[in-house]
Amino acid sequence: MKKNLRNLLVLSLGLITTIASAQWSANSTTRADNPDEGERSAEQRINVSADWGAVHVSTDYTLDMQSGEMTTEVYEAYVSTDLMGMATLTAGKQDLSFGSGALISSNDWGLERYTNTGGDIALELGGFNVNVGTLNGVAQANNYMNLGGSFAGADVNILMMNDGDNSAHGYDLSYAMGDFSLAVSMNEDMNEATYNSYTISYNVMDNLTASVSQTSNEGGFSMDNTALSGGWDNGNIGYLNDGDEDRAISISYALGDISLGYTMHNIDNEAAGTESEASSMTLGYQLNDNAHVGLARFADVDETEYTWITLSIGL
Repeated sequence: MKKNLRNLLVLSLGLITTIASAQWSANSTTRADNPDEGERSAEQRINVSADWGAVHVSTDYTLDMQSGEMTTEVYEAYVSTDLMGMATLTAGKQDLSFGSGALISSNDWGLERYTNTGGDIALELGGFNVNVGTLNGVAQANNYMNLGGSFAGADVNILMMNDGDNSAHGYDLSYAMGDFSLAVSMNEDMNEATYNSYTISYNVMDNLTASVSQTSNEGGFSMDNTALSGGWDNGNIGYLNDGDEDRAISISYALGDISLGYTMHNIDNEAAGTESEASSMTLGYQLNDNAHVGLARFADVDETEYTWITLSIGL
């Protein structure tokens, strides 16, 4: 009996020591939908993460405030190690985001986030950051390679993806000259559909930026596990329909702890003979170092309106 008690105490002490040695962090995002019809809904996501040196684990706890139901899902769980000072190997479940995000991207605004399970090798080569890894497991046929960095004053990113005999790729380029900046994103999915975007921005004055953009979808471009695949639930207009062309005008303003953004979309489809409009408005206020409150209002092409109130708290 005493021996069993001793073993239990030793095990408990080891467990407590392990827990105490971790670096802990937590953040909470509460989002309430306030539509014009008055049928309100709210969800809260709490993420708790811990790091033990090269080991990282984080879990999302999502609560539906109407039904009271809570779901739990491991968000990230991976280990990283240095490869003789030349590269970093990461294996496990991790959040990936490369380039413009049209092919692979995080989804921090939406309550349902996307991750990839596989391996990633990151290294710096000639001033460029290179990532090579596998998608959805460790099968060699399902992989990616991303190269990003600066060249001749321009930021460049090239992403190549393979899934068996199918392939996808994205090329992103941005360049700033004085108060003007240009961004170009050209993407092709696994079905050879294209998604291209061109944006010109101008810094009108301190803290005030205006931009115009043109985005087109040819062939029904679509990729899973991106911030664009969920539409307004992820805080953006999402992928356009096949043949759509979106011309957008945006204004963003920041003054201290307050930020404001507005975008008007004009979408037309010459083949279908259709034309529609959509808009988004965001207002944010940094309450303190750990808390932020935001208001986002979206008007979709089908005249459906969404109003989201968000409270984010980090510890």
